[in-house]
Amino acid sequence: MGFFNWAFSVKKLPIKFYLQTALCAALWGSAFPVIKLSYAHLGLETYGEKLLFAGTRFTLAGMMVMLFCRRSVWKSYVDAPKGLLFGVVLGQTFGQYIFFYYGLSVSSGALGALLNGSGSIIWVLLAPLVVKSAFPSGKQWLALLTCVMGISIAVYAPGVGSGNVTYGVVSFALVGLSGALGAIAMKQIAPTVGSRTVTALSLFIGGLMLSVVGSFEWRAFASEYSLATFVVTVYLALLSATAFALWNRLIELYSVNVLSAFRFLIPLFGVVESAIILKNETVGIGIVVGGSVLIGSLYAMSRLEEGTQDK
Repeated sequence: MGFFNWAFSVKKLPIKFYLQTALCAALWGSAFPVIKLSYAHLGLETYGEKLLFAGTRFTLAGMMVMLFCRRSVWKSYVDAPKGLLFGVVLGQTFGQYIFFYYGLSVSSGALGALLNGSGSIIWVLLAPLVVKSAFPSGKQWLALLTCVMGISIAVYAPGVGSGNVTYGVVSFALVGLSGALGAIAMKQIAPTVGSRTVTALSLFIGGLMLSVVGSFEWRAFASEYSLATFVVTVYLALLSATAFALWNRLIELYSVNVLSAFRFLIPLFGVVESAIILKNETVGIGIVVGGSVLIGSLYAMSRLEEGTQDK
């Protein structure tokens, strides 16, 4: 009875928090199967072509977010603390997607989606040391470790078409580390510069950097560019602009601990959407059981947080 008394005695997070995190997760989750399909149908064979594809997507997304910034983006760039700004750029866009696009090329969409949740644990470990947020309580650690257990179960039996699991695990662990470092930098810079402006700069600058790194394959990329490539790029740019702008606003408003848990919704949505969209992938028993464990631990984590800002 003690557990149930605790679970229902904590103030719930506002309903808009659940709606916003679910929207971010659904958008980011759809990126896994869409990008996998893009590799096959758009003729993106080399790593350089994939980085150019990513670079054009994020550069366009940054420009989209700039349209909704209330103050001059250039003035914000000049005034912003450059160390923190480029911490967001390198972590949240450039570094994260250098590893993301490689990981997605060697493993399945469903497996990649699940492994992407590893950044939540790294985030919780680093944030108290860097931004002096509250350390997780014992019950919060239990919920987070249960999330990890759910992912471990899923990786053990991910299903058909999972690709190279070892390379996928390493790649998405680095994705998680980069994303966590970027989120911590965002937490520090957003109150002074504004999360929307930092999002625009991060996507735009990070996209340009990805394009430069992949530029050695520009001839092959340009020769295969088509209307379909343009449509997918615009969709993914809209996805990134919406999800990153909304998520970075949540980082500004809510605690690291609760957001780290709700990042696990991203892999859950990604697995479901990959299974629906990608015909050559199947969901194994591990993903079914592991996903159920994730849902339960997320619910427990949400009851531990009152939705207030970090002090």
